Amino acid sequence: MKTTFLLASLAIAAVASAAGTTYLEENFTDSNWEDRWTASSAKDNLGKFALSSGTFQADKESAQGLQTTEDHRFYSISTPFASVADNSKEDLIIQYTVKQEVNQECGGSYLKLLPEGFDAAKFDGDSEYAIMFGPDVCGPDNRVHIILNYKGKNLLSKKQYPVPKDSKTHFYRLTVHPDQKFSLIIDGEVSEDHVEIEKNWDIYAPRTIPNPAETKPADWVDAKQIEDPTHVRPANYDQIPRYIPDPEATQPEDWDVEADGDWEAPDIQNPEFEEFVPRFIPNPAYKGEWKASEIPNPEFKEDTELGHYKIAGAGLDLWQVKSGSIFDDIIVTSDAAVADKYLESWKANFKTEGEIVEALDAQLKEKEKQEKEAAAAAAAAETEKKPEEKDELDEEEETPVATEAEAEAEVKEPETETETAPEAVPEAEVVPEAVVEEVKETKEAAPKVVEEVKETKEAETEPEIVAEKIVEPEVKLEVVVDETKEAEKEPKAAEKEPKVAEKKDESAEAKHDEL
Repeated sequence: MKTTFLLASLAIAAVASAAGTTYLEENFTDSNWEDRWTASSAKDNLGKFALSSGTFQADKESAQGLQTTEDHRFYSISTPFASVADNSKEDLIIQYTVKQEVNQECGGSYLKLLPEGFDAAKFDGDSEYAIMFGPDVCGPDNRVHIILNYKGKNLLSKKQYPVPKDSKTHFYRLTVHPDQKFSLIIDGEVSEDHVEIEKNWDIYAPRTIPNPAETKPADWVDAKQIEDPTHVRPANYDQIPRYIPDPEATQPEDWDVEADGDWEAPDIQNPEFEEFVPRFIPNPAYKGEWKASEIPNPEFKEDTELGHYKIAGAGLDLWQVKSGSIFDDIIVTSDAAVADKYLESWKANFKTEGEIVEALDAQLKEKEKQEKEAAAAAAAAETEKKPEEKDELDEEEETPVATEAEAEAEVKEPETETETAPEAVPEAEVVPEAVVEEVKETKEAAPKVVEEVKETKEAETEPEIVAEKIVEPEVKLEVVVDETKEAEKEPKAAEKEPKVAEKKDESAEAKHDEL
């Protein structure tokens, strides 16, 4: 599509007809654009441009344009015309498209038309220009700029035109007519049509001024309203006080006249007082606001060359916080047919882009919906999971209780063993019987007392040894009792057993003494 337009417009330009001349027709269809455009070297670290069709488009080839690629950068690039454009006798049409897929926080996307003799290498924001046209957005400031240079001053349009703010490709056209008028089209809609430049820019001094020789007549009535003569104050109005002492107030009982002075009741609004407000009516003698008659301003000088420019090139001199602007189909021509072909192409593509954007928005909404549903499902699952975890924790908390019960049961098991432990004590009773046998033997050996004194002494110590052996089960019993805590009967039995042993020992000793 672009190639067709390019060939057609070149053919029209080649034919020197009344149709007009195309000075610039840049649609960035090839990779040789850098041969036609010169990057400025006036500043360091300028942003770089690159060819791009954007992330979505109606036609990829048609949508390819020159895109800013770096955030927080100045951009300066320009291209010369093959011949100088002069609109003193024909319309000058300036149009191009801009696509801003990323929302622009603060930055310009405008085009500058450069005068004869401009220096591409030094081109920057301080360079002189004839016309600056295009969108500029920075915070609340949102306007399509139309700035005209007049006698070295850059004059901003008094009327503001809002910038379309979405991700689609937008169309801008400014036409400067040779009769000191201009026209403006934004996205195919006519915003201004052959409007006098002097109405929208402070170009001239006023054409007329009030006659300084005239003064307002002495009898001139310029009061719109007067007081109503039928609305007068009451006769006794001045005698009615606005405030009166409160008749219900009384002197406090603790009032000290000598210390506090004479008591006076506080004032209140007088119920009989009614404030008089004058009433106004239209003045029947009113003649209106007096104005001196207008006379031609001697300082006014109409410039028949207003809006006439000689333009030798075009440039993009920008500052952008967010990059991504795609500039395309930059046309500077006096041929309306060439300009209109690009306009019709833009209309068709814009409609398709709108459908694409609607589909993308629908997909995005569906994705957001699914994500919300997934998040809600995950939250619900998490909510259900928490009670289960709580139940598991409760079960874990109950488990130690059961373990303690089992431990108690395990502890009680040895109690039966401790009960049987004293049963081993009767075995110790065998020891006293042995002692008795020894005593009997001692009796039988009475005739040999003298000879066996030593043996008898040794026999005296043996019961003690036996007694010590009898005590051993008691120590073992105490250990068992300490471990089980409930073997209370066993100690008692253990206590009795030593007593039995001691008693038998005493009996043995008595018998020994007798011997």
